[in-house]
Formats: sequence, structure tokens, C-alpha cells
Amino acid sequence: MDAGEKEPIENMLQAYGRRLEFRDKLKRVHQQLEADSLLAAPVVEPRAQVRAWWQAHRSTLAIAAAVAIMTTFATIILYRSYQNSHKQEQQYGMMMRTMGVIQQTQNKLLNNLSGRGRVFQQNPGQVAGSGFLLTASGFMVTNNHIVQGSDSVYVQSQQGVVYKARIVHSDPQHDLAILAIGQDTAFHALPPVPYSFEARPSELGERVFTLGYPREEIVYGEGYLSSGTGFRGDSAAYQVAISVNPGNSGGPLLDEKGNVIGIITAKQITSEGATFAVKTSILLNALQSISPDSLKGDPLTLNRKNRMVRFSRKQQIKQMQNYVYQVKVFKH
Repeated sequence: MDAGEKEPIENMLQAYGRRLEFRDKLKRVHQQLEADSLLAAPVVEPRAQVRAWWQAHRSTLAIAAAVAIMTTFATIILYRSYQNSHKQEQQYGMMMRTMGVIQQTQNKLLNNLSGRGRVFQQNPGQVAGSGFLLTASGFMVTNNHIVQGSDSVYVQSQQGVVYKARIVHSDPQHDLAILAIGQDTAFHALPPVPYSFEARPSELGERVFTLGYPREEIVYGEGYLSSGTGFRGDSAAYQVAISVNPGNSGGPLLDEKGNVIGIITAKQITSEGATFAVKTSILLNALQSISPDSLKGDPLTLNRKNRMVRFSRKQQIKQMQNYVYQVKVFKH
């Protein structure tokens, strides 16, 4: 119970105490009146006795009566206010849930009005993969092989909202592509990304997990770092023992603390369960090589503070999933 809930109850208790005090005072006055009548030698008529008592105590009675009336009304008002406050809290919670439903419906309507929802239903795209935000302003990373040769690129959030993406930078050698969705008028900047980017090498056996879109809904996978190098000893990548599908390409690879240590890339066909991820250090080098003209004046500054360190795995997933997108491309 918070301070706002305690105050009405305390006021009611104080009012009750004042009524008890007033009753005791009346009892003492009555006892004194009886004692005075017994000691008095002359016999006084009842009416005269009442008038004398009234003259002696009317100011006290008036004040006590006023206090009793005021405390009674104050108690009633406070009690009703207490009831109304609980009703307001319930109404507020209902209103927030309704607003959430309206927002989801509005997003779907906006997609349909812009034609994107209909386009995706009629043509889901020739290539699909995953990507995740580098900044809350709309810069994101995916695999180059996903967007290479595309006529147009779109990304879709977990809520089903579709954004037009622009290819900012390509690194075919390391299979990385930087996209921007911030110029899409439907996009609104999110809170700062909750994860950080770890450039230092990770140790063998490190527990890792990933989120991606091997199908239309986001999918979680976990495993461990099985090699410090990638396919055929590639020092720019890790080998990871984790089960993924082609749609996972471009998704984040995170360690137990929630640091991004790599980007999922092509799966080795000849070895079941062997997956590769481009190291975060390679991503940072790629970002340094982007020309300012490609950024169009928008800063691309990575988050250095990891807010997921103390979270459980379930909480980490909840924090991450709003920043992971499905990437779809269209080609002639």
C-alpha cells in the first residue's frame, strides 16, 4: 500500500478518535452536573438547571458539534475519493490496453494504405533473411548476399510493420551490408539499443544465442562457440555450434551477457550444426569505411553500454526482439 492509499484510512481513524473524545467529554460534564445537583442545598427547578448548564457549556458543545459534523463529512468525502482513485486506476489500465490494440491496428492500416502489406501478401520477396539495428535511429546490419543485386529492400518488424530500406554500404568480402530505414516516414526512432558490441575475441565454449527469421515469426536459437575461426580457417569469423536455417542469415550472435559478438552468415552445408558468424571487430572496421555522404548527415554511433548484463535469458530475448527485423528483397 503506497502513501496515497494510507492517507484516507488515517483520516478516518483520526475522525473516529475525535468522536470518542467528544463522547468522553460529554460524559464528564454529565457526571459533574449530577454532583453539583446533589451538593446544592436549594432545590433548583429542572428548567432552570438546564438553562444554567447550557449557559456554562454551550460554547464547548457548539465547537464539539461543529468538529463532529466536519469530521463526518470529511470522512465521507475521503472514503469516496479513495474508491474513485481505485476506479481511475482500473480505467487507466483498461485505456492503456485499448491504446495498444489501436496502435497495432493503426500500423496494419498504414501498411495496407501504403500498399506494402498487399505487396508482401502477393509477393513475399525472392530472398529473405534477418537483420538487426545498430542504432535506434534506423541503421542496421545484414548479410550482403541477401541484398546483393536487389531492386528494392524492405524490412519487417516483429509487430508486422514494414519499412523501406536503403543500402548504405556493402562489404562483399565479409558478407556485410549496412542498411538505413530512418528515412522512411513510417519509422519512428526506438529507445537506445539495449546491447553493446564486443570487439574483443570470445573464448571457445562461450555460450551464445541468436534471434532471426527462418520463418515469418522470430525464432530463438542457442549454442556455443566451437572455433575461433570460420570456414577454412577464416580469421574474420567464428564457427558456432548452433542450429540455424537460411533465414537466420544477418541475425545477431550474442554472448551470455548480451554483447553482440558477431553476425550470422552462411551455413556450412557439409557439416550439420556448423554455423559461421562474422566477428564484431570486422563490422566495426566496415562502419569506419562508410563515406559521410552515404550517411546523409545522420550519425552512426554504436551503443557502448550494455543494459542486458544482469537480465535473465528470457528478459534478454524480450529486450532484443524489437530490434531484430526480417529482411525481404525484390528482384526482376
